[in-house]
Amino acid sequence: MKSMRLKRWALHVAGFAITVLGLCALGALLGAIAFPLVGELGGAPKTRDELIVLGTRTGGFFFMVWAPGAALVREFWRAGRLTR
Repeated sequence: MKSMRLKRWALHVAGFAITVLGLCALGALLGAIAFPLVGELGGAPKTRDELIVLGTRTGGFFFMVWAPGAALVREFWRAGRLTR
């Protein structure tokens, strides 16, 4: 019984970590796509490569702020469904 609890907790911790990393990667990807597009339309003085780097950093950071909370809620939902 105790090993089942340990496995379940390990799965939830792994799910939390994977969700956070996935959301941060998604934010970085969206930032890398959006910043050059908006920069070209807005006439930014930076080069396209600089905008891609800035978008990657900014998108990853903003998603990193919200990702742990979203991942925690997701894992509580999963745990609630498993205990029913």
